[in-house]
Amino acid sequence: MTKSKFILHYFLLNKFSYLFAIVCIFVVNYLQVEIPRYIQLAVDLLNEATLASKEGLLENVQWVIALSVIMVVIRILSRMYSLNPGRITEAALKNDVFHRLNRLPSSFHTQYASGKLISIINNDLNGIRLFYGVGFLQLFNILFALSLTPIWMWKISPELTLYSVIPIIIAAIIFRIGFRKLRALHTERLTRLQDLSEQLMNYLSGIDLIKNQQMSEWVTSEVDAVNRRLFDCTMKIAKIQTFFMPVLDYANHFMKVLILGLGGYYLLQAKLTIGEITAFLSYSVLLALPLMHLGRIVTVYQMGMISIDSVQNILNNEVPSTDLLRMDANKKAALHGSTLTVKNLSYTYPSAKGEDAEAVLKDLSFSIAPGEKVGVLGSIGAGKSTLVNCLNHHLSLESGHIFWGDKDITQMSRQDWRSYVRTITQEPFLFSDTIAENVKFGAKQHKEQHNQLQATDNLDVQPVLELSQLSEDIRRFSDGEQTLVGEKGIMLSGGQKQRLSIARALLTPCDLIIMDNVLSAVDYETERTILKGVFNRIVGQSLLVVSHRVSALEYMDKILVLQNGVIIARGTHAELLESSDYYRETWELQQHETGEVA
Repeated sequence: MTKSKFILHYFLLNKFSYLFAIVCIFVVNYLQVEIPRYIQLAVDLLNEATLASKEGLLENVQWVIALSVIMVVIRILSRMYSLNPGRITEAALKNDVFHRLNRLPSSFHTQYASGKLISIINNDLNGIRLFYGVGFLQLFNILFALSLTPIWMWKISPELTLYSVIPIIIAAIIFRIGFRKLRALHTERLTRLQDLSEQLMNYLSGIDLIKNQQMSEWVTSEVDAVNRRLFDCTMKIAKIQTFFMPVLDYANHFMKVLILGLGGYYLLQAKLTIGEITAFLSYSVLLALPLMHLGRIVTVYQMGMISIDSVQNILNNEVPSTDLLRMDANKKAALHGSTLTVKNLSYTYPSAKGEDAEAVLKDLSFSIAPGEKVGVLGSIGAGKSTLVNCLNHHLSLESGHIFWGDKDITQMSRQDWRSYVRTITQEPFLFSDTIAENVKFGAKQHKEQHNQLQATDNLDVQPVLELSQLSEDIRRFSDGEQTLVGEKGIMLSGGQKQRLSIARALLTPCDLIIMDNVLSAVDYETERTILKGVFNRIVGQSLLVVSHRVSALEYMDKILVLQNGVIIARGTHAELLESSDYYRETWELQQHETGEVA
């Protein structure tokens, strides 16, 4: 979407509100130029002592009061119907941006840090809100004021009107110079805000490490450096606004002096009356207000244009075409309980591609039948997590390598595919909510996808908490399941987080569960207990357990041994102890470690 189409699209969201606001703004400006005309007539009647003049004076004063009251009411309506669309547009844009961010592939999120995206959503969208609210109001105020007011001034005195325009033209030339400098500085300022937000997010994520390693002084100096660059840029903007923006105000004051001087001369020459000079001064005030607002609308316009560029960087990124194609209910139902087949899968990260780049996964082939329990054993760097991210389509793949039944997963939308497969990662993300709500997170969507429309409020989380060996810990909490876990689950230990993520995954059914080294933070006995409970819970469902512990895999139907991205052996636990030296040595080493711990 081009910038012009973007602006038009969100204007049309509130077109009726804007149309009504334009009418109201025009009426307000028309009344503003009409009121001085009645003031002129009233002032000119002050010199007459006749009964008719007194009646005319009273009538003109009444007209001024009536028109002023009407103008106040219509001005309130104009502000309501021109400012509210800015808020509505901001809300709509936040929804659109978040919806797009939620659908963009991982390749996009590797380019944009979370801090920058948060800055765009907070700071840049504020600029767009002002653009569609205050900017719209002031734009039409200025257009109508600068078109109607000079006409009424011209009716009183064409010569005085021409003289009054001279300081305005000079001020406009100077203002244009400042306008061009400000645009570049506003762009730089928003970039500095994004950099600061990104850096703060990074440091806050690693606050424990910073404290433990006594890196506070270094972190403070780094933040201060980024903040200083933001401050310098903001000060440059302030200096330009301090010098260039008041030029229009100075021009207005000079225009008033000019009107009084020349108006007095014309009065002595009997070319103007006192009432006409009074009205002309009133019109100069009406002309000055939009000129003073011109500086504000220029700032709002610049911020809006720059903010639109930032938001379009997100909205104009293409969502993969397959993610736009959702399967109907019948097709989805036909694929439930299918076999996962991997054929000659190789993967190289895009950032590492080149002549010397080495593939992380190399020609992998295996299958997981419905209800089958498969394990993947591998040391750190073997490619386990990459394999998981390929299977759940977190990474972008070439077609022809992973199939669900006879359907290539790259030809399915990620949302459809993830209704069949659920991944439990080794670094679970918890929301700042209760334990129960974290377990229920996403349960409604999964139940809808499996035609089980049960309200999440009625879901019983106790069985899955028992199964994941977390219920005993929860009983020790004063609020039980309603205990708040804090931001990212800070109130829970690493093992408790992992077990909570297991409970979340087991609450509602799916076809294939992938457990990516999720039991690394629990002891061996708890690991065995959890796995036995999982086996009993997911009868008929497929399971893929990825681990560097042999003890987590010994009860699997088959085990794949992964080393340097290659499957070097496969079979049951007993078969691999006989046929694979790597598997047997790993088993013996871990058995020895378990004995030492015991």
